[in-house]
Amino acid sequence: MPHINERILEQIREQTETTWRDSKPLTFDEFLAQDKASYIWQQGTKWLGLSDVELNALEKQWSLQFPPDYRLFLKILHCMDKPVIIAKYDANIKKIIPSDAILFQNWLTDTENIQTVYQQLREDLIYDVLNNNLWKSGWGRKPVTRYGQGQQIEKLIAEAPKLIPIYGHCFLLAEPNVAGNPILVLHQSKMLIYSPDFYAFLCKDFPDLLHLDKKELQRLHIESRRFSKERYGVYKRVPFWGELI
Repeated sequence: MPHINERILEQIREQTETTWRDSKPLTFDEFLAQDKASYIWQQGTKWLGLSDVELNALEKQWSLQFPPDYRLFLKILHCMDKPVIIAKYDANIKKIIPSDAILFQNWLTDTENIQTVYQQLREDLIYDVLNNNLWKSGWGRKPVTRYGQGQQIEKLIAEAPKLIPIYGHCFLLAEPNVAGNPILVLHQSKMLIYSPDFYAFLCKDFPDLLHLDKKELQRLHIESRRFSKERYGVYKRVPFWGELI
């Protein structure tokens, strides 16, 4: 199964920026009438790659290491300089309207949003511990008090392998610091294997960026599911997070 490499990322940047520069984006009515694109890009959009100095500073700031494949993605692409347009239903006027959206967070400017994602992750887990009788055998003896239970979850999360917020509820497992770590989705206390690595994640959620035909995408999706199934036992043994899978 292919992994992220410099050639793939440079090709994505060249192809997408050429399209965004030379082609006319869809109107909102055209966008609603088609079933291929999931968003409308803005004319002249460009990627904002990060330098090694910036990446090193971010790793220090967040007390983690970006795995090699994701670090390479951040260095070459990272995020777009303009938001995309998506369709959003406005309940007040009962109509679908255009709305700005961010595909990939900006690690340099979205500090508050990233902190909120981490805080929400902790709060969701603690909520299920305190209100839905969640407690896994690998977490040790369950404290008697609600305060003690919350403190124990905070401690376990701090000691667990780092998760890197990628998009929505998707997190990249940061440890071990190797290419090919899985993308995990966490809803409350339920964790799912979303894709076996970052490249498979891009294929799944942003196929238009990769310019792959439907046949190739289908092949990659089948291969991703097979690989995730084969690695299930490995994922289950990941400290703390594995018990939620």
